Amino acid sequence: MTGNRSSYGLLRGVFACALALACVTPARVAHALSDPWIEEAPAAMVCDQAGNELWSRNAEEELAPASITKVMTAMVALDSGYGLDDRCFITEHEFSLGAQLAGYVATDTPTMRELLQATLIYSGNDAALNVAINVAGSEEAFVNLMNQKTQELGMTHTHWANPHGLEEEGHYTCVRDLVIMGRYAMEHYPFIAETVHMRGVELLINGSYLWLESTDDLMETYEGLLGIKTGAVESGYTFLGASQRSGVSLYTAVLGCNTDEGRFADTAALMDWGYENFAGRTFGREGWVVRMAPYALGFAARTQVTLPSDQVAHSWPTGSITYRTISVSPDVALDRAMPFGAIWWRQSSRLCGASLTHVDETLTQAPALNILSQPLFSDQTGA
Repeated sequence: MTGNRSSYGLLRGVFACALALACVTPARVAHALSDPWIEEAPAAMVCDQAGNELWSRNAEEELAPASITKVMTAMVALDSGYGLDDRCFITEHEFSLGAQLAGYVATDTPTMRELLQATLIYSGNDAALNVAINVAGSEEAFVNLMNQKTQELGMTHTHWANPHGLEEEGHYTCVRDLVIMGRYAMEHYPFIAETVHMRGVELLINGSYLWLESTDDLMETYEGLLGIKTGAVESGYTFLGASQRSGVSLYTAVLGCNTDEGRFADTAALMDWGYENFAGRTFGREGWVVRMAPYALGFAARTQVTLPSDQVAHSWPTGSITYRTISVSPDVALDRAMPFGAIWWRQSSRLCGASLTHVDETLTQAPALNILSQPLFSDQTGA
């Protein structure tokens, strides 16, 4: 190797001749975490952006999802290829007394975009039903597509009986499945992620422009809230939530709450608890020596391989932290400032942090160092 190779060539060379090493280092033993203060929800969950479950209660208890159902309705509609700006026809339907309705009539010709906005923002049951009919030809055919999508996502305790979420036999889910669905919707459907963050939308309905306000009142009060969907039926109030602070995303679900306010309070409690305990920690310090390697321009001399900067990432305070390194073969001589390898830190299946390592300076007749004996973790996490 020479010092004037391109960065791309150097990195490709590093990985082409990589020697993988792995070890497990337990994190500092933390104090036992108290549970989040949940007042109403019989079933609740909070997880991180990688899907790791941080806390749950009755995670697989099957309960009514209410209008959280409409998130699945939107995903199936977007999967169908029906154009967002294509016009839709309206089929009028009798709904139960008190059902949330946008007010569409048979003479309306909204676009699919408008129907989905009325579905996700205002939670219009008539809008959701007409999304289904326009996409699949009938409610029954659309529900079959919903259940197929559910199986694809691995939601094993969920079954849909309609596209809007009004209570019906055979229409149920659990908080674990909802978190799976919420993460998938926010990460793979930009239209959904954008729409559920809107405070309202103006739509032409029955000859008049109407302002349909979001049912998600928590966006007014909770810092970093991204959405995504409320729900309310006779058996309880529900909420599927997503938020982000300092680059950390959390997903929550609550089912079976007694009040409208309770579902939001319990969601805020779950998120607060997550952010309080899911904290930034230093895994590596700039200049830490992780290995000595042969020096290309000096006989018997060795080069010092270091971390280029402090490595700070967010991790859960309990459980083991592991790290894995890859590097060039120990027989390859390196020059100054050349890439040497990489280190990844993980907690369970979640990637906490990663860093490239590079050759820092040349030391003459320096003894070899063992990477497994180096302080790859700061005092905050233990060694």
